[in-house]
Formats: sequence, C-alpha cells, structure tokens
Amino acid sequence: MVTSDSPPSNLAKALEGVSGQIPKDFKIQKIVDNSTFTEATYVELRQALILGAIFAIFVIFLFMLDWRSTVISAIALPISVIGTFFVIWQLGFSLNLISMISLSLAIGMLIDDSVVVRENIFRHLERGEDPFTAARKGTAEIALAVMATTFTIVAVFVPIAFTAGLVGRFLKEFGITVAAAVLVSLVVSLTVDPMLSARLVQDIPPDYHQKRRQHKFFGFFIRGYDALDSTYRRMLLWAISHRKTVVIAAIALFAGSLGLVQLMGTQFIPRGDQSAFSMNLELPAGTPLSEMDRVTAIVEGMVDELPEVTTISTTVGPDEAVNRAYIYVLTTPRNERDRSVTDMMEVLRPRLAAIPGLVYSLNDADIFGQSFALMSAAFTMRIRGSDYQELGRIANEAFEMVKSTTGIRDAAISFRPGMPEKSFVVDRKRSGDMGVVFAQAAMTLRIGLTGAPVARFRDGSRDIDVRVQLRPEDRADVESVLDLKVPTNRGGMVGLRDVVNVKDTVLPATIERQNRERYVTITANLAGRPLGSVIKDLKPKLDTIQKPDGYRIEFAGDAEMMDETFANMALALILGVVFIYFVLASQFESLVHPLTIMLSLPLALVGALVTLFLFGISLDIIAMIGIVLLMGLVTKNAILLVDYTNQLREKGLSITDALLEAGPTRLRPILMTSAAMVLGMLPTAIGTGAGAEFRVPMSISVIGGVISSTFLTLIVVPVVYIWMDRFTIKGRRLQKRAEAATFDVDE
Repeated sequence: MVTSDSPPSNLAKALEGVSGQIPKDFKIQKIVDNSTFTEATYVELRQALILGAIFAIFVIFLFMLDWRSTVISAIALPISVIGTFFVIWQLGFSLNLISMISLSLAIGMLIDDSVVVRENIFRHLERGEDPFTAARKGTAEIALAVMATTFTIVAVFVPIAFTAGLVGRFLKEFGITVAAAVLVSLVVSLTVDPMLSARLVQDIPPDYHQKRRQHKFFGFFIRGYDALDSTYRRMLLWAISHRKTVVIAAIALFAGSLGLVQLMGTQFIPRGDQSAFSMNLELPAGTPLSEMDRVTAIVEGMVDELPEVTTISTTVGPDEAVNRAYIYVLTTPRNERDRSVTDMMEVLRPRLAAIPGLVYSLNDADIFGQSFALMSAAFTMRIRGSDYQELGRIANEAFEMVKSTTGIRDAAISFRPGMPEKSFVVDRKRSGDMGVVFAQAAMTLRIGLTGAPVARFRDGSRDIDVRVQLRPEDRADVESVLDLKVPTNRGGMVGLRDVVNVKDTVLPATIERQNRERYVTITANLAGRPLGSVIKDLKPKLDTIQKPDGYRIEFAGDAEMMDETFANMALALILGVVFIYFVLASQFESLVHPLTIMLSLPLALVGALVTLFLFGISLDIIAMIGIVLLMGLVTKNAILLVDYTNQLREKGLSITDALLEAGPTRLRPILMTSAAMVLGMLPTAIGTGAGAEFRVPMSISVIGGVISSTFLTLIVVPVVYIWMDRFTIKGRRLQKRAEAATFDVDE
C-alpha cells in the first residue's frame, strides 16, 4: 500500500517518462486506479488506530486515577504495535485493508493484559506492601488469568487463519496479525509492567484510599467506584439467590437474538463507495455501431449532468460486439459530496429505462476493488438443462419473477436472440433422389461461403494457402450461392438450389456451457435489500415453475460464495470454540469450569446481533469476522472472575463468599478492559471515510458483543459457576472444607 508521503510507484514513474515522448496533443490519464481508494482507506484506518489508542489510555486514567499507572499500562501500546509490524513484515504481509483493520480493532486489547496486571499490583500496594513485593505477588497472582485470556485469542485465530476458501483469504492476515499483537502485549505485561511497577512507583500509606475519597477532583470518582462495587455486590447476591430466574432470562435473551437474524437478512459482502461505478449498455443484436455510438453519447450526457462526476471513460463495441458499450465513471471523493454512488445510480436508472431497446446494468465496486469491466452484479442465477428452447422458456418465466421482486435493479437475461441469419439446409431426400452425395453438397456450400484451401504457394521459406471461395459480393447474394453446381453419382451436375432449402433463422446471441451442460444466466443488482432476503422471497416463486427432469435452477455468484463463506465461517467458529476449551482446560486443570467460562460466548452473540440489527446492518462476511473475533475476546471477563474465585476458595472461603468477594474485586479491571476495547474500536465503528462499509460491520458487532458479554457475564457466570461446581471433585472437596471451617468457627 502506498501512502501520501511515499514516492511514486514504478508504474507512475514509467508513465511520467512516456508522457514526455508522446505528441503534445495527446494526453495520458489514469482511469482505473485502485491505489487511490487503498491509500484513502489506509489514512482513515491510521487515524482510527491513533484515536483508538488515545481513547484507551484515557479510559485507563479515568479508572485508575494515577498517572504512573496510566503510563506503565499505556507503554504496552507502542511496543505491541511495533512488535506486530515486525512480525507481519517477516511474514511478508503488507499494510492493507485487512491488516490495518485488525490492528485498529486490536488496539483496545493490547492494553488489556497490562491493565489487569497493573491493577492487581496496585491493589497489593494499597495493602501496604512495598513496590517490589507488590509487583512480584501481584503479577504471580494474576499471571494464569492473563495467559489464559491471551491464549484463548491465539487459539481462535491461529487455526482458523488456515481455513479454506475466501474466508481463509480474509482470516489469514487478520488472525495472524491479531495473534501476534496480543502475544507481544502478553510478554510486555508480564515483564515490562512489573519491572516499571517495582521501579517507578512509591509506597502507598495506609490512609491512601480515605484521602483519595476526600480529594477535590478524584474524590467524586473514587466514591462513585466504591458505590458501584457495593451496588454490584447486592446485584450479585440477588442473582445467586435467584439462579433459575437469571439463567432463564439469559436463555431467553440468547434465543431472541438468534431470531433477529431472520429480520436482518444476509449477504456476501457489502458494496462499497469507491468514488466510481460502471455502466454496461446493450442494444438488440444487429444494431449497427453508429447507432450504438449515438445511444452511448446520449447516456454520457445524462451522466455528465451529475455534478459529482469528474471523469467519464467510454468503450463502444468492445471485443467486436458492436451492440455493446462500457462506461466507467469517476466521481469526487466521498467526503466532498452529499450523495453516495448508490444514490447517483438510482437517479440514472429511470432515465436509462426511457431509452427504447436499451438493456443496462449499473455496478459499483466491492471490497476487491475490481476494474469496471469485472464489476459483477450482486445477484446471479443460472438455469441448467439440455434443450436450449426449453431453457429459454424456464428462464423467461424465472426472469419475470426476478424483475417483480422488491429490491431488484437492472435485471438482465442471457437468453436473447442474436443476429438474423440465412440457414442453408441440405434436403437429404431430394439429394438422394437426384444422386447427390450429402457430403459433396455440404462441401460445395463450405467452399462457396467460407472457402477452403486447395493448394499451397511457396514463397521462399513461407508456405501460403491458396483458398477458393466466392467473391464478397457473390457471397452476400443468396441466388449467387444457389447457382453453384454439385456433381451427381450419375455423371451429371445439378444446382444447389435443387437440393438445398434456405431458411431465415435467428440463433441465440450466446450459448453458455459449463461442465458440458447448457445454461442461461439471469443477473441483477440490488438496492435497499440484502441478497439473502431477495433469495428467500424468490425461492417459493421459482418452485412453481414446471421443469422437466434434468433441468434445475441454482443461485450463483455472490449467493454461491455466501453459502460457501458461511459454511467455512461456521467451521471456523466451531474450531475456535473447541480450541478455547482445550486452552482453558489445560490452564485451569478442569474439564467443567472451562464450560462455565465459555458461557460468555453465547452472551456475546446477544449484543453482537442486537447491535447489528439496531444499526440496520446485514449479516455478511465482515460482520461474521467480527463475531469470530468476539469468540477470543469475551472469555476474558469470565476468566478473571473464575480464576480469582478459585484462588479464594483455595484459601478456605465458601463458594458464595468467594463469588461475593471475587466479583467486586475483579469488577474494576473487567470494566476497565472492556471500556478500553469499546473505545479503542469506536473510531473504526463511527468512521465515514473510504472503506467504511467494510470495517463498520466488524467494529459494530465486536462493540455490541463486548458490552453485552461484560454485563451479562458479571451476573450469569457466577450463577452457573455454582451449578457447575457440583460436577467437580475438587469443588465438592473445597466446599466441604469451607463448611467445616464455618462449623468450627460457630462452635
């Protein structure tokens, strides 16, 4: 990727050199240049990355209210980002849309481990321990939880980075970049942070907290955090006392969020505003080039009336198809206009529909930044079978159904009549009666119309075929062709007109085949509706079409890739969940409590789906990648909660007392890290610049999932922990020991 400060590319330098060699009245102008959009996207993501880092650091200061703690925690950001740049450089990745999005989304995570470690060290300092002891004990106490949270993210992204298909292309750089970033941040949190905490901080006096409560500025926040701890403790006590109610409510929320998928709709990938769109024009077969040029000029005038248009590039009669034309339109940058490319295309469509006989298609670019000749329609359907006429009947019925479906634009069908032709057919019966061999009659027609080599002329080292055929003016005259003579097996000659029938025919403009099977294609663009919703409406209608055996209707293009993508994404999610379980089971040496922690996963889906629905975003590959990212993120809160609960129970507390102690203690680091993640991703989520369509769904799904998971985890996970603990031998042993200790005290 190039930046605004980078030198011109080799291609740009070559063009500059060529410009000086061409005549003065000629000019070289770039028409299709994907680097412009790429550079604008890079600038947007770079700004989001910087703003996200600033927001994350601000959150840390707001919660910790200590500049030393903020600096110690924030130092993880530049080290992690620079370390990640080194890793992706070594792996041969570039700073592209995917790698930059992954960094902008991960910016809030990079500070998480350091925040948790620093907060725990600070808690030990408040107990009166010296900085060295606090750094050593605080880090050792939280190290397992920090490693578990990081390894769950790595366990999700490293395996699915090798997923097949288009998903794998997205997730490879995305997953490895995120995994590298969090691994570097883990190393920083367990090495640099304890070292700085031991060297830069001072002892905290016993009355430190009380003085802070009375502080002129910080006192308001300290008292608010204390009140929040007390409120959460009461809520947690109520939840533990009403476990069934809490679990039933959580299940209802999860089921309700899944139901929203039917209302959201699905699509393969969002269409983006890359300040360009293409127009494919076609007139009926047989239209002369001059007429096509005249109609194209009219269309150019319509486009030129749009004030946002800067450049129009037109090709009339591409690949000798004189009844077709391509128009590529460049507009002003997105931030300099009020209308989107989609709005401009909607203005042009009714005006194009008024041109008699014109078939048109208007396409914008997708995330792949395709050139105008390759911009494909969002909707593609194929009708397959053997007989072309039967295919035409089925296709025309399906075409009418497609055109009448809400959201469809620019519907087109490949089954169209071609050029009118004269068909010369040898009458086998008449030729047999007159003694004319069929092959000889056919060969005579071939020689007359297309010619045939009859000899070779040697010109030095070259051999030149000598072809015999009628003159052009004779080939154009049917009567001249029929005047040709063909020998009979009786020794005479008869004219072709005596054994050949001439028919006026119109053959198909194109005959499409795939896997030795004929098919007809129906294409269309979409406006205002996602692809999944359109297909859902169409399927019942298409089922009513009568189709003989061997004929079938199938969706292709984006629909086909959407099915493949969602299948691969489902596999990626399953792999992620399995590897998360393996990591947690090894970290906690338990087969049961990892299930308690993994309850955060469905709780995160609640927020992700609800947020996408509220913002009117369809479920596509970009949003799905965000959901996969959530799988690695949201277990963090439950890990912190469960890990400290286990530590307290090892010290002899009962399961209820341990939860009531662990919850408020871990509340602040949980809220801190979650807020840092949300605000770190916020600039990416609210961005409206270049490439916003491709990063907003991912950011929105992650932010919604983190928020819902944070609040639901704090209430639901402790409840489920109590139920699941009954299935562990260690849990029953610790509970009996806690009950025995309580009994001894009572005695």
